[in-house]
Amino acid sequence: MEKALLLTPPVHVVGLPDGNDHPVIDMPFTAVIDGRQFRGRGLSLVAAYVSGLIDPALLKATRIVRLDFDFNGFSIGLVVEAEVRQSQNGSGEVQLSFVRPTGSHLPQLRHLINAFIAGDLVGMGNTIAVAGASAPKGHRAAIKAESRLSLRGVVGGFAIGALSVALFAAAGTLIWQRAFVTPFPTPGIVVTSGETLRATSTGQIMFLNTEAPEGEVVVAIQTATGAVQSIMMPCTCMVRSLGLSEGSTILVGEPMLQIVSDTDETLVAANVPDALLFDLTQADRVELHLADGSTVLAAAQMPIASRASDTAAADSEPVLLVPQTPLPAAMLGQPVEVRMVRDPALPAIVANAWAKVPFAFEQLSSLYEGI
Repeated sequence: MEKALLLTPPVHVVGLPDGNDHPVIDMPFTAVIDGRQFRGRGLSLVAAYVSGLIDPALLKATRIVRLDFDFNGFSIGLVVEAEVRQSQNGSGEVQLSFVRPTGSHLPQLRHLINAFIAGDLVGMGNTIAVAGASAPKGHRAAIKAESRLSLRGVVGGFAIGALSVALFAAAGTLIWQRAFVTPFPTPGIVVTSGETLRATSTGQIMFLNTEAPEGEVVVAIQTATGAVQSIMMPCTCMVRSLGLSEGSTILVGEPMLQIVSDTDETLVAANVPDALLFDLTQADRVELHLADGSTVLAAAQMPIASRASDTAAADSEPVLLVPQTPLPAAMLGQPVEVRMVRDPALPAIVANAWAKVPFAFEQLSSLYEGI
């Protein structure tokens, strides 16, 4: 581009034609009149000068003229209404005098002529090139705007992709939970493996002291006949009331207190519906979801111990769940959500299906031979 600038001659001003005080600039352009092209010889704000074979019938006629300015890779076309006149300089040129010099084409034409005079645009044969190694300011601004739009498009594409991945992950999680996770209909209760003290008769709790020492009365029951039955603390340990207090009514055989010692395990007692008993034996793992949001794996104790629950519904069975991580004693009596999880055995399914392929081929072969 710089070599082209060195070889480009300076702007040549043709001169002032008769009756026209606008300078005529020798800049490359092409004029199209009735479909025929004419090479430009000079241009001003009010007229254009072209050379070529022209029909004499066009002289003194008004025509729609298209002025084409060819650049590297694109072109600019201005449409003007001009009167075709014979040039008075006798050089065989034709003058195209603009009928409306101040028409809608004037701002663009003035910009092109001023840029050519200032050296921003230079002539290179029949084309016009941008002067200098760098692009014009407008072009640079357009490139920057396009870059910003491209960056926004990339960011928007990443955002849409991330949102799509999140939606797919959420949908996959829901499908996985529906297909492979089965929650217990009722929560389990954190209990201990210590012995349970049961009521020896039906009556009302008259005295309750869970901190009584060994050999002292821990609970006293007044029966319907007026007799009082006392139960002593059997060991040097702690007892926990199973929802009873002084004044509570209790039935014979109903659990009252549970003995808690350091050697006892912390378990979870839950009721399993009969329809889920087989699923429990086939589950890959049992999860205990605690109130603090943590999850602990557990194993079901089979057969079921009778101390797990004495109020199981007729269509459910009590079961004890042993946590793999011991639960703190402070959680005794708290509810726990219990879930059975089956891991999708896709490799086993594929292997089983592949093993049946030879048998299917044998059946097809037998069928084909029978035909």
